[in-house]
Amino acid sequence: MLEIVLKLLVLKLMVVIVIKDWNVMELVCICFNSIDGVTNCSKFCFILVFPENCDSFNGPHSIDCLITIWEEVGCKVKGLRYPGDLSSEDLNIFKNLDLGGVRANMEIEKSAADGGNADNQLNCYGIAFPDNCASYDGPHNVECLTTIWESSGCLAEGTKAPFKLNAAEKEALDLLNLE
Repeated sequence: MLEIVLKLLVLKLMVVIVIKDWNVMELVCICFNSIDGVTNCSKFCFILVFPENCDSFNGPHSIDCLITIWEEVGCKVKGLRYPGDLSSEDLNIFKNLDLGGVRANMEIEKSAADGGNADNQLNCYGIAFPDNCASYDGPHNVECLTTIWESSGCLAEGTKAPFKLNAAEKEALDLLNLE
């Protein structure tokens, strides 16, 4: 069912028209009234496609919708802020944001994790990165692999110590994440 919803944004002479199919997408047109009064919408339209399990741009959003976005931004089920494990109070923060706000909130969490913040790493990935490891997913540098090797109790004298790996062995490890 296609519903037409008109939203007026009173910022000078700008009008926003939203055509919604609640199950799939929103077509958003921003129309500008020119000085001579002619409205031009055609150059300012774009389509918002909802993520899987999301059925509206504005909240509240279902848990499944929040989980879909969480996974799309690259955070993991083991993350401490995984939507499926949050309290009702914590979920209310997300449920009342629009989809852009939800995604931005989760992307900030992931960006801070990837930037080296151990708390955000726990929130997004469920683990804090070992020293010398810059990312959850590979490729991992030799220093990162050596830190993991040594923290596992392995010795530098071992035949598969990271600095002794050939290119193919190193490349195989680059495909793995930190778990």
